[in-house]
Amino acid sequence: MVTKKVGKPAARTRTRNAAPPRIARGRSHSLAPPHLGEGASAAVLAVAVLGLAVFIAGVAMAVSGMTIANRFGESPPPNVAELGIGQVLGGIGLAALGIVLSGSALAVLADVARSRPVAAAASALAAALSAAGVILVQLQPGGDLVLSGALAVAAVIFAAAAVILVRPRS
Repeated sequence: MVTKKVGKPAARTRTRNAAPPRIARGRSHSLAPPHLGEGASAAVLAVAVLGLAVFIAGVAMAVSGMTIANRFGESPPPNVAELGIGQVLGGIGLAALGIVLSGSALAVLADVARSRPVAAAASALAAALSAAGVILVQLQPGGDLVLSGALAVAAVIFAAAAVILVRPRS
């Protein structure tokens, strides 16, 4: 069987009224924003979600510290006003950290200038605080393994997000 040789089509000449040729852009089929990429998008999402969780935990901790006198019932100790100060201040600090984490992650998603280093620094701080929390919980007599495990997982996620966000865009 003999096949015909396929020739090249003749080159088309461009007329003045024709639209300029389109330049093909690299498109991905993922939901990740094009300025971030897959890894950074996942890291930013994890930081935003964990930031919201840290904010909720901080508010709960502050409220628990404010209502500590109610746990004693009819005969509270004389220094009951001082007992909850640590919880209130710690809860306010956690809530502030949660706002910074979520806000910086949303800023990275919105492609705000110089937001990646801020999000990376906030994630690194959260990773260090989570790791310190694991150590402090385990130093207590009868340390809570569930709380230590949750803090360890959070430390790993925050540390990985910080490393991913520090890397230059590719």
